Amino acid sequence: MSNKAFETPVEIRYRDTDSMGHVSSPVYYDYMQSAYLEYMHDLLELPKSEKLPHIMVKTSCDYISQALYGDNLVVCSRVISFGGKSFEMEHVMHIDDGDRRVVANAKSVHVMFDYDKQTTYPVPDAFKESVAAFQETA
Repeated sequence: MSNKAFETPVEIRYRDTDSMGHVSSPVYYDYMQSAYLEYMHDLLELPKSEKLPHIMVKTSCDYISQALYGDNLVVCSRVISFGGKSFEMEHVMHIDDGDRRVVANAKSVHVMFDYDKQTTYPVPDAFKESVAAFQETA
């Protein structure tokens, strides 16, 4: 898939930091989930009051460098692959300045889910097409 990503700005709050003064490791998962939600609600043109048609089932995060209270981050999220009923995303978190220093690289896996039937289902072609159109893929 292409390099175009959905960008979510994040202002680091004091409560995001630990006793060492940098962003606490679990907080990056909150940033990732917020970025995923922003991207998908925007892509699907779905009000935030409605559930997304997929659930996050797996996450991972590699910490690269420190981010501190007062820093502004940008989370660049993109879908990197599709499975039969799932898709994988990457989320690159960098400082919002000229250097764009990366502070964390995260990944998440999402499964299509029907809440009424409580079951998974295949990734719809329309969803794949929407992702491709946004990310400028062929």
